Amino acid sequence: MFKYLFAKNEDIPSGSAAVFFGFSSIIWFVIGTGLGSFNAAKLAFPDFVTGNIYFAFGHMRQVHVMAVIFGWISMAFAMAMMYITPALGNTKLWSEKLGLWNCLLWNVGLLLGLTVLWAGVTSGREYSDFPWPIDLYLAFFVFIPLAINVWMTILNRRTQGIYTTNWFFAAAIFMVIIVFLVGNSPEFFHLTGLTEAYLTWWFAHNVLGLWITPVAAAIAYYTIPKVTGNPLYSHRIGHLHFWSVVVFYSTPAAHHLMSAPLPEWLKSFASVEGVLILVPAIAFVSNIMLTMKGKWHMFVENVEVRFTITGCLMAIPLNMQGGFQQTRAINWYIHGTGWIVAHAHLALLGFSTFLESAAVYLGLQTIMKRKLYSLTLANMHFWLLLIGFTTYWVSMTIAGLIQGAGKIYEVPYIDVVIAEHPYMIARWIGGTLVFIGNVLWLYNMWMTARKGTEVPQGRMPHELGYER
Repeated sequence: MFKYLFAKNEDIPSGSAAVFFGFSSIIWFVIGTGLGSFNAAKLAFPDFVTGNIYFAFGHMRQVHVMAVIFGWISMAFAMAMMYITPALGNTKLWSEKLGLWNCLLWNVGLLLGLTVLWAGVTSGREYSDFPWPIDLYLAFFVFIPLAINVWMTILNRRTQGIYTTNWFFAAAIFMVIIVFLVGNSPEFFHLTGLTEAYLTWWFAHNVLGLWITPVAAAIAYYTIPKVTGNPLYSHRIGHLHFWSVVVFYSTPAAHHLMSAPLPEWLKSFASVEGVLILVPAIAFVSNIMLTMKGKWHMFVENVEVRFTITGCLMAIPLNMQGGFQQTRAINWYIHGTGWIVAHAHLALLGFSTFLESAAVYLGLQTIMKRKLYSLTLANMHFWLLLIGFTTYWVSMTIAGLIQGAGKIYEVPYIDVVIAEHPYMIARWIGGTLVFIGNVLWLYNMWMTARKGTEVPQGRMPHELGYER
């Protein structure tokens, strides 16, 4: 990468930025899930690594969260945008050089941010833990350069119209910049009290709703038609999905603070809009499932399709949970319990991760023109990720219900801790399986780059997946 940083844009091979974003995202995924496994071990075995404040759960938990969100997830999104956006516009990325600098500055800024977090320098606000100088760095050296590259590539397209995927890409990168700047305003302007609490959860809600959810869905709108050869079932349903996400997901986020002294109408409005996220969810899942018509054998045969469809199916429990747990009737029971932790991982480690894993698999093979080094390792990665995630999600959901019952019926706290302990061990086992799967994935993609069979001109890597 470094030899191209000061090269002329026309001398940089197409796809260079996407390749480096792809490998960066996998490395951060290994780091993030490794930290997650370590943190889970501390909850399962309280005497594990004690006596050092830098390995305390409170120091490491937010490092894990931010490494996964801004390292793995967001960098995988950047990789997908820099590969898919020009492909859909029948053009090249507007600036490979800007993309390479974007990747370098992203890695440097994230490493700096996680280092200061680990040292204990934090805003103290969940999901926006970085101190304000890091927030400004990420806004102006990470998201805005990415936005310029994506928008200019779409403007310079050589096709009529804009496909659904690029609608989502262009809008999501615009929305995340707004969310990032407004959501972190409590630090910029020293806002405190209820205002700080409200904007903290407005940020947390909309990073998921207006960045992670739409971009992950956009990837599926490209991957499934591209790999199966089927046209998208309905562009109109895709547009319904797009506009209903913008309208219904951009909620006031007051459902995160049901017990706070916010206006009651605001909390009710947030709950109703929360249930209405079922509209884009049903539109998305039905559109992708119907696009698969006649090609369901590829769910078994093709790695990218298997990852994508599994992620799409996870959107069903994700949005059923997300919609109804925002209502007062359910929120009072599960708020502040492990149920919420399980739900967050269903969104980030389930729905989103499976979809963007497919994009990274497909994109890296296509750009490097290399057949996947080992299909066996890819299948092992899929099953370790699926079994590990499912173990984590189910165990934390059960633990959350136990905690909710203990809260409502005023069970002594230590009795709740004892009752949920087996599920903390299951949580650690699940997270460790995910980590192992990601190590195998990193090795597989590295070997694909080094020793993968070259894909003949005019063929796609997934077409060669089962050829010896």
